[in-house]
Amino acid sequence: MTTQTLQRELIASIKNVTVRAKKLFHKRTRTVLTVLGARSGTSALAGTLGLLGGTLPKNLMGSAPANIKGHFEPQDFAEIHDKILKSVGSVWSDWREFPQSWFHSAEAQQYRLKLTALFLENYGDAVFSIVKEPRMCRILPLWDGVFEGLKAKPVFCFIDRDPLEVAASLKARDGSSLTDGLLYYVRNHLDAERATRTRRRTFVSYDTLLSNWPKTIRFAGEKLGIVFSISAEQGSAVDSFLEPALCHQGLHIPHYPKGALYNMAYAVHKAFSRLSSGGSEEQARCRLDELRLMFNEWQVKYAHSWPKDEVL
Repeated sequence: MTTQTLQRELIASIKNVTVRAKKLFHKRTRTVLTVLGARSGTSALAGTLGLLGGTLPKNLMGSAPANIKGHFEPQDFAEIHDKILKSVGSVWSDWREFPQSWFHSAEAQQYRLKLTALFLENYGDAVFSIVKEPRMCRILPLWDGVFEGLKAKPVFCFIDRDPLEVAASLKARDGSSLTDGLLYYVRNHLDAERATRTRRRTFVSYDTLLSNWPKTIRFAGEKLGIVFSISAEQGSAVDSFLEPALCHQGLHIPHYPKGALYNMAYAVHKAFSRLSSGGSEEQARCRLDELRLMFNEWQVKYAHSWPKDEVL
């Protein structure tokens, strides 16, 4: 065998190994599906995705009377996020925009490293992870660096619900006012939608998840490029898990004055509903940009004192 023949065979062998390595790497690409929303069915969706093969975090937040089947979110993520919010004088229920300059700070870089380490502790080398932590909605730019550090492919699934159901749910759980609940709904939806525009994402509704979860999951999977092969055993488990009777706030939507805040919340809800029905993203973005500009103007106008419900 000549030297040239050996070289050709060696080159061919290297190419073959490289192709196989690339295929193997592709198969092992870490996909992270983040569930986004504001007390809008995120636990139900995350729990469903976990039953269908997604990896849930090891350090799960415990169940509570308001989430008797579990939150399906990592306790340590929530604790870190609370520290971040506190560092800028904020809390999870704050309706103000998170200061964008913070994401470029040295402190932000430290928290990125902490969250990356916590992610690996919770999910290990799982190739399909389910992340759900509502505080993320306001600080998603921080997570861009986390996903980059993990060399992960992030995809996002929003789940939306009637705004007054969200507000009523928060009131039942925390004793907060309906106004506070609507403000929370608007801020989380607007900021999370804007922060994910360059990412692969989809939108679903809580009502359709409860009424026809197989169709909802198929729709989300097609939009996100994820194939869900649902076995009879998995289907039965999801049927048992998703109990519409648990959706107490959906039975009696409370009365609320139809003023500016009411109109704002339902305008956001209408845009999300259109997106979950396969509507135009371009039209929705334009409308949501208008609403976000108006909402941020309210933040300046009412920085020290939010007016009474009837004023709006």
